[in-house]
Amino acid sequence: MNLTLADVERCLSSMAEEGHETIAITSVQTDSRTVGKGDLFFCIDGEKFDGHEFAAQAAKSGAAGIVASRMLADLGVPVIMVRNTTTALGRLAACWRDTCGAKLVAVTGTAGKTTVKEMLSVVVSEKFTTAKNYRNFNNQIGLPLSMLKADCTQDIWIMELGISVRGDMEELAPIASPDMAVITNVGPGHLEGLGNETGVALAKTSLLKYLRQSGTAVISQDYPLLWDAARELVDNPVGFSGLPYDQTHESAWNDTFEKTECDYVASFLAAEANGWGRFRLRTPDGDGEITAPFCGDHFAENLACVAAAAHQLGLTREDVIKGISTLKTDSQRFCCKGSDSVLVIDDSYNANPLSMAHSLKTAAKMAGARPLVLVLGDMRELGEETSMRHEELGRLVRDMAPKAFFYKGSLQEDVRRGLNGSIHLSEVHSPEEFIQAWNDLELDEAVVLVKGSRSLKMETFAGALCKRLNTIAGTEETPR
Repeated sequence: MNLTLADVERCLSSMAEEGHETIAITSVQTDSRTVGKGDLFFCIDGEKFDGHEFAAQAAKSGAAGIVASRMLADLGVPVIMVRNTTTALGRLAACWRDTCGAKLVAVTGTAGKTTVKEMLSVVVSEKFTTAKNYRNFNNQIGLPLSMLKADCTQDIWIMELGISVRGDMEELAPIASPDMAVITNVGPGHLEGLGNETGVALAKTSLLKYLRQSGTAVISQDYPLLWDAARELVDNPVGFSGLPYDQTHESAWNDTFEKTECDYVASFLAAEANGWGRFRLRTPDGDGEITAPFCGDHFAENLACVAAAAHQLGLTREDVIKGISTLKTDSQRFCCKGSDSVLVIDDSYNANPLSMAHSLKTAAKMAGARPLVLVLGDMRELGEETSMRHEELGRLVRDMAPKAFFYKGSLQEDVRRGLNGSIHLSEVHSPEEFIQAWNDLELDEAVVLVKGSRSLKMETFAGALCKRLNTIAGTEETPR
């Protein structure tokens, strides 16, 4: 980072103290435990902690300066006073972005935004130096910290923006001030804070109001609420589509694929070994089948999105294919693990109705004639639609006709209403309880999907099953 304390002061208060031009800032921290010599410490006032209480510790650890919103005791280091430290953190990130002049791509959407950010990063890295958020550090703290960790030698910053309540995007988008806005999809996620799907579409597309002059919008055409809302704000959005493959009526699907009116289209065709998938991808550079280290219709949507964004950045279809072949899938985002006989799909990072439907349909397609086992948990933050959406989940599970269905959470009765008695729901409270039930099933060749909201820690169920399978196989190796 090439900032001085005087640069920070001019950004946050327009005036710099004498002598601060010579105080170099090494990095920006919001956790006093990570502060090192030369760092700038922001006293963030959070729900569970108040950074002002740790300012002395930051100073002792070598902080070059502290940003605070209330008076502190003399700590022996410069203190910059601001009205709100979270807002100030975002303002500093915006100043740093202007200083560096990198092209910034902002990615948002109900589902798939982290995956798209990761995929786009590996593709763009084929030709450009890039920066990105770590995992999903995408809120009012995570976004500016991610931007402040980027540097001026990097050509393109790919930043994910996550929102959960009205007004979030209006806080995040000015920080990013993107040259390109990418919106993966919209669906019933964070309804507790965004109201309904129309509210989600309006909240996500408000990002487009903050596009820089001559900026580009890359938008899914598969969601009418999203596409219509986007076209109200930008004249010529770049569209993409993830078209479901219809093997039964392949000729009709081919006709639809070829006539789809956007230039970037992808379809998931079939699962290959070890979690890879076969896809068809069309861009202005060509049309044909490819293989990639992921599976599912939702990944086709992601693939089309990445191809569209990459093309606008000057990359080709071949660059996309080469880049995604190197992608390392996240261990909790539709990651295929398990043993030689049982495939465990760990999609436990989080869940909303859109991502849940995507994952269920893909798992069923991957299972084919093999037994399908579902290990699911509640979907949180759905507000007034909570009961209805879980009943919908029950109906979707009923259509999947799994061999076994395990469920963790307080909303199982809503799910049971959707099942309508056609599928048995086995309630489980812990990984140990689930493993005991699994042992009684004696299932071979099964495909197991594990998914639920983050707070339920469904990854512990996937981990316990993988450990059990490896024990049976006589190895304690890390699941593949």
